[in-house]
Amino acid sequence: MNPQRIGKYACLETERRFLLNELPEHLLENSTGWLITDRYIPNTRIRLRHMQSLSDDRNIYKLTQKYRAEHQDASETTITNIYLTKIEYDLFSTLGAKLLRKRRYPYKIKDHTFSIDIFEGRYQGLILAEIEFEKIAEKDKFLLPSFAVKDITDDVFFTGGNLVNLTAEEFKEELSKQK
Repeated sequence: MNPQRIGKYACLETERRFLLNELPEHLLENSTGWLITDRYIPNTRIRLRHMQSLSDDRNIYKLTQKYRAEHQDASETTITNIYLTKIEYDLFSTLGAKLLRKRRYPYKIKDHTFSIDIFEGRYQGLILAEIEFEKIAEKDKFLLPSFAVKDITDDVFFTGGNLVNLTAEEFKEELSKQK
């Protein structure tokens, strides 16, 4: 995607998110993807991310600030990424954090590529899809994909920053209501 710049360093990310009950057909036949470990730093808008390739030895380390400004709707997020070395990542990983792990796979249908996230650990059973748009107008025209249960773009429950603050019981209870 070609995100729009906001100020000197931040970008506007425009996306729609969807809840899935099961994996799209043939998704796991594609060996490309990432094991993502997010470390949410409490009381901040900061996330430390490690992305480990599922198909080779690539690793990506990022420090990310992600938030929604008052004038943005739920599909819009202001995001700033700083790419780190392994040594820098290890230093930041000593900070207290709440963890979230997932596997992310690309899933292409026609002219659209989704990111399918399969959550692990206490979030097992949660499968989300997201798609990014270059133009805000594109997202409004986009229909619910056939493999999705519902659009959850406006539902704060499914944001990483919210999920890490739930107990296992709260997560299971709310997820069962959503499906």
